[in-house]
Amino acid sequence: MIHVAGEAQPAEAEPPPIALFTDRAEVATVSISPTGRYLAASIRQGDEAAFQVITLPEREVKVNFPLGTEREIARIYWATDDLLLVSPMRQALTLDIMGLTLELMTVHAETGETERVGGGSVIDILPDDPEHVLISASPNRFAQAHLLNLKSKSMRRVASGPAPYGSFVPNAEGKVVIGTGENENARMEVHYREGQKWRQIGRHDALGHGWVPARFGPRPGTFLTLDSRDAATTGLGLFDVATETHQVLLRHPQVDVTSLYYDFGRRNLWGVRFDPGYPKIMYVSRRHPLARQHTALAKMFPDDTVTFTSFSRDHSRLVAVVSGDRRPGDYMLVDAAAGQVDMLMARRPRLPQEALSPMQPVEFGARDGAKVYGYVTSAPDTPKPGPMVVYIHGGPHQVRDYWGFNADVQLLASRGYHVLQVNYRGSCCYGIPYERAGFGEWGRLIEHDVIDAVRWAVREGIADAGRICAYGNSYGAYSALMGAAIEPDLYRCAVGGAGIYDLTLLEKSGDIRQRRAGIAYLRQAVGDDDEKLRGRSPVYLADRIKARVLLVHGGGDRRAPPQHAQRLRAALREAGNEPEWLYETEQAHGFGGNEGRRLLYERILEFLAANIGGAAAASS
Repeated sequence: MIHVAGEAQPAEAEPPPIALFTDRAEVATVSISPTGRYLAASIRQGDEAAFQVITLPEREVKVNFPLGTEREIARIYWATDDLLLVSPMRQALTLDIMGLTLELMTVHAETGETERVGGGSVIDILPDDPEHVLISASPNRFAQAHLLNLKSKSMRRVASGPAPYGSFVPNAEGKVVIGTGENENARMEVHYREGQKWRQIGRHDALGHGWVPARFGPRPGTFLTLDSRDAATTGLGLFDVATETHQVLLRHPQVDVTSLYYDFGRRNLWGVRFDPGYPKIMYVSRRHPLARQHTALAKMFPDDTVTFTSFSRDHSRLVAVVSGDRRPGDYMLVDAAAGQVDMLMARRPRLPQEALSPMQPVEFGARDGAKVYGYVTSAPDTPKPGPMVVYIHGGPHQVRDYWGFNADVQLLASRGYHVLQVNYRGSCCYGIPYERAGFGEWGRLIEHDVIDAVRWAVREGIADAGRICAYGNSYGAYSALMGAAIEPDLYRCAVGGAGIYDLTLLEKSGDIRQRRAGIAYLRQAVGDDDEKLRGRSPVYLADRIKARVLLVHGGGDRRAPPQHAQRLRAALREAGNEPEWLYETEQAHGFGGNEGRRLLYERILEFLAANIGGAAAASS
């Protein structure tokens, strides 16, 4: 009989303080060693991060070294039974994210001895070769694959990439045999290595129908692939090198593959995840021990998603994270032989589940008859119709909203707002045609989808038509303000964070233009006719915006330089609609750090309460 150790926390009468939503999670990741003897964890205590190694079953902390406020461990690999290979990340200078440093360090689980062993990203741990790890490094445009000797710390190059900006896929023996990259026309290429020579075996547009290798397959000479050839969505495929033939193994009719789940050492695939509305796991082999354990845990936690972070070599012990819309993430230690599931640690232990709100997948028909998808999150006691915040994701391409815990959404819902998220056309992962439909449609079809979603919410009795606010960051900020210009009577207020408001600036400032194929991407996704771009820019449409506006921007933002917000502020002021203004010179593309995030949401909640009602900021 499987049972969970630990008790649920009692419900709180008042909404939790802002800090419980905005501060970084207390646990980033947990990983179990191949023998099941150790746990490694990247944790955070307040503003400080640390890396720990803990023994099992004693729960003795063997290693505990601090990482400060700007670093934490991003990835954990068990190179041997007691030697870890970790990759740190640190706060990015231009974005509100933690970025990989590409440093590699070894940590001895028993002694805590650490040593830097170079830089790069791990391709394969090579579980049958305890002395070596296969890594990828990029000294120039062409990636290189190296064998890293864990004892001598020396590296030996074993392959150079066949095309720029690429990656490698090894075979089951750890030999690099497939390389990918982009050619001078920004087309994806796939090459197979025969001896020391590369032979091209595939090519397709970056956002076009084609296939890419994911991992070696179940038989020699075969490779698992992500395959969108001649289909609307990307499915799981199998490619045979000898015959150069493809086989589609799994495909969902509505959405692309989200994740592939492998067993110890990433030797065998046991599951595939799709996200049509709620997450869906399809088992490649129900007989695999991890598939059986996942089935049992999914029955234990039917309202949540179960994901395995790591497992022992024999798959008898593993770490699972259980998460959902009302569960930020609980790490569980699973002992299959004993039938025991024990609570290890929680990402946000002070945030009570009873204070969180359910998220419901929704779909509606757009004005042209197309089906569009999204989510609505509402506290049970929020009136219907009631005040609603349209929380618009950024991107807009290669990004989408998913079902699960979202701290920003839950904070807004806890203050009495219905929260609508829209995976408008242009969002990723609903198939290539769905995403490509948004190219060249900034300020047009994409915004029409968001507007149609708002009208749907009003018709359904969710939103009070006079109490709706649009809120987004980056592209989401553009969409919020552009929607307020297209439909001046739709929104009572709009919040723009780190927004792009003048499309004519995209090729002249900001870091997108400096990226590989950045100008080509902008011309494909946005366009290059200045007159048309002005007609789709909030800066030039400020006289149409009736909504009250809050602009939030960082002085160090290089993705959306401050002049975007400054120009819109001046245009709104000239139109007689003085916006509220939150500008922090030390912040970048989004407000980072616990203190910065608290400040941001205190101001947003005050603004929302003043314009559409709801609860103002609780004490942090």
